[in-house]
Amino acid sequence: MLPTVSFLPRLRVRTFTLACLGLLVLAYLCVLVLAAADWPALAGLWPISFVGLAGALVANSTGVGGGVVFVPVFSALRETGLLDLGPSQTVGVSFSIQCFGMSVGALTWLNRYYRPDVRPDEVAHRPVVGRIVMITLATGLPALLATQYLARINGELAFLLFKLFSIALGCALIIQVIILRGPHAEREQLERLDLVLIPIMGLAGGAATALFSVGIGELLALTLFLRRYPVDICVSTAVIVSAVTVWTGSLHHIEAGHLEWGVLVFAAPAVAVGGFLARRLAHALGGLRLKLMTAIWIIGSSSALLVI
Repeated sequence: MLPTVSFLPRLRVRTFTLACLGLLVLAYLCVLVLAAADWPALAGLWPISFVGLAGALVANSTGVGGGVVFVPVFSALRETGLLDLGPSQTVGVSFSIQCFGMSVGALTWLNRYYRPDVRPDEVAHRPVVGRIVMITLATGLPALLATQYLARINGELAFLLFKLFSIALGCALIIQVIILRGPHAEREQLERLDLVLIPIMGLAGGAATALFSVGIGELLALTLFLRRYPVDICVSTAVIVSAVTVWTGSLHHIEAGHLEWGVLVFAAPAVAVGGFLARRLAHALGGLRLKLMTAIWIIGSSSALLVI
């Protein structure tokens, strides 16, 4: 699908979208069946729907993974005793929730490029989006799987370094927005430096996502923002890459039994709605405010995660 994104006729994109939505509905029905035995104990988890909606809106409008919402919230709930999720379960549940939200968000962004009134500049962006997605996943998915199945590292140290790096990138983005407040040319095609940076971000982001359920979309979006690509390219590529990554990474957590199906009962529909609405939020904010929102959110959430 992704390698041919720039050549798919609109009818095939619509068919692909409907097929994916059908699979998401089927996946949710499976969640309901798996959670049925514990239904009486799940009633108190309904507020997680609001967490899911907020996470999906942030993730799919900025390109930053929803894990920056879910991980600190679940960690806080664990500390208060309201939700008994260990660290591995927290990451696994965050992966599974993002499967629903990021998938709907990715399909929404993809269909934007093939809508009847698509603009000429958006048509020109199709092959750029496809190349960025392919290049990022070429290094990101192997890094994700290798980290999940093979790596034995100090998780706390890796967590610290990753969040400090995220804060540094967020600060760099704010500085760029302040310096470049006036009109400036945006890049429309990949350059040689991008062909070096994007695989590196895929490699680092894939490993980080395996550990924290957030990383690859965050690093890709920030890198493209800093390289002055249009907002549509920055966010859509990050969302599509994140969607493929979380589905791939969820297999490990299903095998390991890390998922809490009851949380998904309430979170999955909410993140699907958030994923659908997020693109509209991104365009309502505009490029400057979206960059600031992304940077401030990353700095704030990274700082909160360090404290937790």
